[in-house]
Amino acid sequence: MNAAVRPDTTLGFVELFAAAAEGFAVNVAWSDLRARVPGCPDWTAYDLVVHLGNVHAWAATIVETGRPAAEQNDEPRSGKPRVVSEWYAGKAEDLYEVLRAAPADRATWNFAYGAGVAAFWQRRQVHETTIHRIDLDLASGRDSEPVDPRVAADGVDEVLTVFGHRMASRGHPARLDRSLMLTATDTGDTWLVSPPTREHGSSVVPAQPSTSPAEQPPVDVRRGAAEHERAGAARDRVEGPADALYRLLWRRSGLDDGTVRVEGDETRVRAFLGSRLVP
Repeated sequence: MNAAVRPDTTLGFVELFAAAAEGFAVNVAWSDLRARVPGCPDWTAYDLVVHLGNVHAWAATIVETGRPAAEQNDEPRSGKPRVVSEWYAGKAEDLYEVLRAAPADRATWNFAYGAGVAAFWQRRQVHETTIHRIDLDLASGRDSEPVDPRVAADGVDEVLTVFGHRMASRGHPARLDRSLMLTATDTGDTWLVSPPTREHGSSVVPAQPSTSPAEQPPVDVRRGAAEHERAGAARDRVEGPADALYRLLWRRSGLDDGTVRVEGDETRVRAFLGSRLVP
């Protein structure tokens, strides 16, 4: 398995997914499904739920077969919140059973690296559900529940290592011209994010822009970079609780909401965060 997509196996992603999906289903039943979703402006809450349910069905097919699958396009039989909640819960239950039955190390395709293992999807569906539960809460005007710091820290890592690679390969490289340090103040995790490089002979040189999206290199990410921090490798830094960093990278919060602190060149930090880091 690619080191860049190896999740923290101590987190128990399958059960975390079950808990996140159960909470999402409960909230659906008490939501105005006509409300707009701030994090996904083109969607209503109904669209959000249908999207998530179909993503679960898509992921279940991939994990069962180990191969790419066609996107799902199912819908509830009505738009009433309780009916939609039951429809979603059925999709989530099906995925839970598939994830629980599949060995985490089973060879399974994924959209970021192609070759991988089933553990990718265990992790991915936890974060897909967690972020969209935040979306549903924001659409409904509810206070969003805090995300467990360890889960949020893993979500930060997923954005930087998985989606950083995916978005670069799709022609959306991160805007970064010098190293940036992100620190989760409650978990102690650090990530040193550096401009992409390519090996050239025996040396490493900055990557040159490419006209081919498939050739766009991702940023270089090193987790647990305390030695780089001590060496002053990053003049630009973002610090805050893991939950705040998680929401920031997924654009569910901003630098101006007071939950994170920036050191260094704020213009450079804003440029990085304004990149298409996630779909």
